[in-house]
Amino acid sequence: MPYRKTYSFRVQPQDVDFQYNVTMSALANILLTTAGYNADDNGFGIRFLNEKECTWVLIRFAVEMNRFPQQYEDIQVETWIEDVGRASTTRNFTIFDSKNEIIGNACSNWVMLDLNTRRAKDLLTLEGIHHFASNEPGLIEKPIKLDVVDGEQYDGFKVKYSDIDINGHVSSMRYIQWVSDCFSLNYYKKCNVKRYEFNFMNEVFFDDFVEIVGQEISPGDFRFEISKDDKTACRARVVF
Repeated sequence: MPYRKTYSFRVQPQDVDFQYNVTMSALANILLTTAGYNADDNGFGIRFLNEKECTWVLIRFAVEMNRFPQQYEDIQVETWIEDVGRASTTRNFTIFDSKNEIIGNACSNWVMLDLNTRRAKDLLTLEGIHHFASNEPGLIEKPIKLDVVDGEQYDGFKVKYSDIDINGHVSSMRYIQWVSDCFSLNYYKKCNVKRYEFNFMNEVFFDDFVEIVGQEISPGDFRFEISKDDKTACRARVVF
């Protein structure tokens, strides 16, 4: 069984920032789209889970980039499942440019969410899914459990229609966008993102009010926490 599969993308104008580099959230969207394609190919995609009143939910995510692809650049994303446990599964990614050179890597952890109870379900109830586990590690450090952030408030706002995905809660890409918006244009002109990682911990829904606090724990290493009603929804790290 071929554990690895590669998918092709072209970076579009809506995916890039003022420097023509793909944004953190748009790159995450490409990676999660790759995961969706491969899950469908393996027979365990979101449509299959929806028939069981379940869905896939991302709980941890880490990306490391040597460089960000630019507008109209063609890239290839290779993905494979490293392991499948009872509670979660690990999926890895490698990003190649048109010269077949590695420009980045990513690692993700997922759970199967029961849409009725909003609780994680045993993955081993998906008969045959463990056959897709390659036991092949990714090329970067796995996303870790991020610590509590005791910093200053960066932002606060109410969750709106455009923040909500098909699972009825704030989308993963929106959290990434919120955190990436905490830096100025001048900072992005001076510094390049090397790694970003997220812990998605509790759901946030329409009309919830969220607050973002952050701190720079060492030069170029920032930590963020997004919460609602004093309950942590997400923690993040961005390293320049």
